[in-house]
Amino acid sequence: AVPAVLAAAMASAELGEMLSSEDPELKVAALLRCADAGLFDPPDLLCDCLSDRDALVRGTAAKAFTAAGTKAVPYMGKVSQLLTSSDVGAKCAAAEVLGAFAADAAPHASAVAALLDDPAEDKMAVALMAGCNVTTGDAARPKAAWRFPRAAAAEALPKLGADGRAFAAAVAKLLHDSVPEVRCVAVASLGAMGMEGAAHEEAVLSLLTTERDPRVIASVATSLAEMGKARGCSNQPAMDAILRLLLSQHPGVRAAAAGALGSLGDAGSVHIAKLLRCLTDRSPQVKIAAISSIVALGPPGQVYAVDLCRLAVDEWQLPAVRASALDALPLLGERGAALAYEVAELLEDPEEEVRFAAMRVLEIFSKGYGDV
Repeated sequence: AVPAVLAAAMASAELGEMLSSEDPELKVAALLRCADAGLFDPPDLLCDCLSDRDALVRGTAAKAFTAAGTKAVPYMGKVSQLLTSSDVGAKCAAAEVLGAFAADAAPHASAVAALLDDPAEDKMAVALMAGCNVTTGDAARPKAAWRFPRAAAAEALPKLGADGRAFAAAVAKLLHDSVPEVRCVAVASLGAMGMEGAAHEEAVLSLLTTERDPRVIASVATSLAEMGKARGCSNQPAMDAILRLLLSQHPGVRAAAAGALGSLGDAGSVHIAKLLRCLTDRSPQVKIAAISSIVALGPPGQVYAVDLCRLAVDEWQLPAVRASALDALPLLGERGAALAYEVAELLEDPEEEVRFAAMRVLEIFSKGYGDV
C-alpha cells in the first residue's frame, strides 16, 4: 500500500509541475493524462487552467473536469466565479464545465444566463487555434461556444435542467444575433429546452424566411423536430418546413431534415417515402442520415431492409455509405437478418471499410439469430 501511495504522490507532483509550466503543450499533455485517468489532482491548478490564455489548454481543462466526475463537483462554485472574469475565454470555459455537470451545477444557472448579454468574442482563441481541428466547419475558427460567452451560455443552459430551461426567452433573443454561429447555437439550445423551448417554435420557424446561413437552417430542422417531440406531436407548419428543407441545395440542410424525420416517430414514418428518395441523393452525408432515420423509425423502417442492403452492395457508393447501410441491418430485426447471405458475400469486397462492416454485422447476426 505504501509504494502505491508514494507512486500516486509522485504522479501528482509531476502533473503539478506540468500544469504549472509556461509551455501550453506540457499543460495539454498533463490535462489529457488527467482526462484519460479521471484524475482531479492537483485541483487548484486544474481550475487555473480554465482561465489559461491558451484556448486549447482551456478546452482540454474542461474535458479533464468532465472526466473527473464527482471528484470535481465540490469545485463548481470556484468554476462559477470565472463567469464574471475579465477574460472572455475563461467565461466560455466555465460555462462549458458547468453545463457538463448538469444538476450539480444547476444552482449556477442564473450566473450562466447572465452571459447571454455578453457581446464579447475571444479573438485570441481564433488566432491561437487557426487550423485546429476543434471547429464547426470553419478550419480557422474554434466552435462558437469557445469564442462567444453568449454562445457558451446558450449551449450550457439546456443541460442545467429546469433551472436552465427557465431562461428560454432570453436564449430566444439570440435568434437575431449578428453572428450566424451564435444564432445556430441559440436554435439548437431552444430545441433542447423541452416545452420551454417549444414555446418559441414560431420564432424559430420565422428564421427560415430570412436566414441564409446553411448551418443555421440545418439547426432549425433539428430543433423543430426536438420541439415536436417535447410537445408529443409535430405542428403541421413545422413538419411542412422540415419537408421543404429536404429540397435545399445544401447537403448539410438536407441531411439535417432527413435526420429530423427519423426522430419524429409515427409523425416521421408517414413520410418514409421521402427518406427512401434520400438514399439516391448525390450527397453521401444525406444518404447516411437517411439510413439512420429509416432505422430510427422502427417497424415502419424495417420493411425497407432490402433497400439498405441494395445500397450496401452497390460498389458505386462510397465505402462510408455502404458501411452505414450494413451497420443498419442488425437493427432492422428479422428482415435485416434475412439478408445475411448478401452480407457474407461482402467479406471479399475490395474496400476494407466494407469488409470490416460485414464482419461486424455477421457477428451480431450469429449472436442474435443462431445459424442465420
